[in-house]
Amino acid sequence: MVESVLGGAAVVAGLLAIYLGVTAFQHGGMLGGLRRLLVAAAFAVLGLVLGSLFILVQLFQAFAGETLVARVTTTRLSSPAFELTYTPADGTPRVRVELEGDQWSVSGGIVKWHPWLTALDVKSYHRPIRLSGQFSSLAEQRKRPPTAHALEPVADRFWEAFYWADPYLPFVDAVYGSSAYVYVEPDVVHELYVTPSGYIIKRGKHL
Repeated sequence: MVESVLGGAAVVAGLLAIYLGVTAFQHGGMLGGLRRLLVAAAFAVLGLVLGSLFILVQLFQAFAGETLVARVTTTRLSSPAFELTYTPADGTPRVRVELEGDQWSVSGGIVKWHPWLTALDVKSYHRPIRLSGQFSSLAEQRKRPPTAHALEPVADRFWEAFYWADPYLPFVDAVYGSSAYVYVEPDVVHELYVTPSGYIIKRGKHL
């Protein structure tokens, strides 16, 4: 929204500057023409400032933008079991799975493009592949086998291909796995986002 306003205003200011500059001396004599040139120069400067702001906003969103991937809720079944509901933002069917622990995590593969592609707003490739339950206490975690659920039935061959070919691809910055985890909070809707660098989880609204 902001970038659209800035871009539109920059274009309008630029067009006004061109129009006033071209027609400056067509009407009103020398003095009127100089006035129009000054106004045209002011619009040109305004257009440059707005255009610069537009580019800065675009770059900020390209390098720091967040895309909603899914919303996650949890329900405590017992100690240490809990049910996790994973609702993708793209409208695909939700997933319910039983895990154990006082924390849950999501992990997946990331293909981070070279910064010049990111600057052109080419989004990093990602695919969440696993939900896991875990314990914040390492001693407790060692006592219990890990619990996990696959979000994808097969391995991500696309990510694997880029992983092995990465050294030979100049347009790829890095290929790696990304994981994020938070505590089990039954009264909170957590929101999973992907950024150009990986996954983040934010607290959303309370149930």
